[in-house]
Amino acid sequence: MRHAILKKRAEMVDVIIDHYKRARGLRNFPKRIVADVVGLMFPHSNFEGRGFFKEVHSVRSRARKLVLKLSHAKSTRRDWRVYQRLPAGIRNRYFAKIYWHTKYCSLQKYGKKVSVPKLEVEKLRMCVRKYGLRDIRADNVRKVEGRFKIVDANPS
Repeated sequence: MRHAILKKRAEMVDVIIDHYKRARGLRNFPKRIVADVVGLMFPHSNFEGRGFFKEVHSVRSRARKLVLKLSHAKSTRRDWRVYQRLPAGIRNRYFAKIYWHTKYCSLQKYGKKVSVPKLEVEKLRMCVRKYGLRDIRADNVRKVEGRFKIVDANPS
């Protein structure tokens, strides 16, 4: 498995979040403590941004930009299913590779935020539409290893 040490740390993050939720009697994902926990488990990580469901932290890698996406369990499972829904031959061509996922975390190639031409967005949209992926817009596309790839999509 790629990045096994990162996965073990992510599994520890899951245990800490579960314990925190159980101790506080919470049902929802505790967004407030996530940044502190990630800072402890991944000391050289940087906060990249936050969406409606996810929080994104870049983690160290020698070769490429990897991010740890943290969100509630349902959203993490949904992202994994969206990625797995694409056929293996074209999965990594249009979608940024997701290496693994745990209950609350997933490790993904991320790339640089650049302006995405409308033609590229339309091309990606048409290529993955037949597999039931929606919400392909310029905010969800990044330049990963020289190509425009989807980093986040929703199933229909």
